[in-house]
Amino acid sequence: MKSKILIGPVNPKNIGSIPALNRAFIDGLSQEYSFYFFNVSRKYGKSNVSKVNLLNILYFLKQYSKLIFLVLREKPKIFHYAITSFWNFEKSSFFLLTAKKLGSQKVVGHLHGGSFDVFIDNLKEKRKNRVIRTLNKIDIIIVASVFWKEFLIKNGIYTKIEVVNNPIDSNFVEEINQVNKKRNNRFLFVGALGKRKGFYDILNVCKNFNEEFALDAVGSEDRKNDLNKINHIISSNNLKSKINIVLSEKMKLEEKVDFFSTRSVFLFPSYNENFPLVIIEAACAGMPIISTKVGAITEFFDHLQNIYFVEPGNELQIKEAIDFMINNPKERQRLGNAARELYEKRLSKKIVMNQMRTVYQNS
Repeated sequence: MKSKILIGPVNPKNIGSIPALNRAFIDGLSQEYSFYFFNVSRKYGKSNVSKVNLLNILYFLKQYSKLIFLVLREKPKIFHYAITSFWNFEKSSFFLLTAKKLGSQKVVGHLHGGSFDVFIDNLKEKRKNRVIRTLNKIDIIIVASVFWKEFLIKNGIYTKIEVVNNPIDSNFVEEINQVNKKRNNRFLFVGALGKRKGFYDILNVCKNFNEEFALDAVGSEDRKNDLNKINHIISSNNLKSKINIVLSEKMKLEEKVDFFSTRSVFLFPSYNENFPLVIIEAACAGMPIISTKVGAITEFFDHLQNIYFVEPGNELQIKEAIDFMINNPKERQRLGNAARELYEKRLSKKIVMNQMRTVYQNS
């Protein structure tokens, strides 16, 4: 009989990086394990999900009731749930420890918060100690890289920590491997449209270019009113010919494959990350990448070997990186090929699924 694993968060359309990542694990290991889904999708307040407010409290109570029902009904061997930052940390840890008390044999917390280091480093001592005690009650913590494992150990986490790299959608991998890549001269950004992902920095840098630079930005509003601010910057600085906004919570497969196979460079100057799926997707697609040295990215990529690194918020470096890519087509091709080679050697589906399989087997 297959072992039961209750996993979350998931949602029917796999909207969001964490549900998409969980779906990849489900698809990759469903022949070996029986997965049950902890669906925490919501209709309202998506841009304020990390804040404490009445709406989030009501959603929490609804989700908590659902969790109790699922754990008592299915009696899973493992409850696998995301650990994120800020107010969501308390919610995540409460779910995990509740499942443990209700009979889940093991609880596995999967660290996803790209700002988790900022979250921990800025906590007051009393709350920080409480967070550390809570993490040490979780049976296993999964992290996306050695960087995050060392960070947790440095901060007093002694529970079992396992490294499992982030998987990407196998359907995307299959399609991107087959499609004929005919790249135009447009750059590509995919992510939340706001400050966290460095999108305002991109807008500021765009002012310094003429028609040689054009960008497709695919994503949804990060914070309330971000979209209004972005549209104002674009219109007031005559950037409409350079910046094309494509509003999308989740791209359709064919749309994603088209963007990643036809655009020339992936641009992602984010301020905080864990190990972003879009970087792995760009590498899989053989795109040259401009990114910041954040999270686990530096553990896999090296400047000018398989990526072009810039510092978060450094608009001069972002401009220089864009200039480099525009003026050096052979280097673009080389960096894209090197990124693809790295994906195949270190981040492929087979490698990542073996890592997760080992975690489940040892739980």
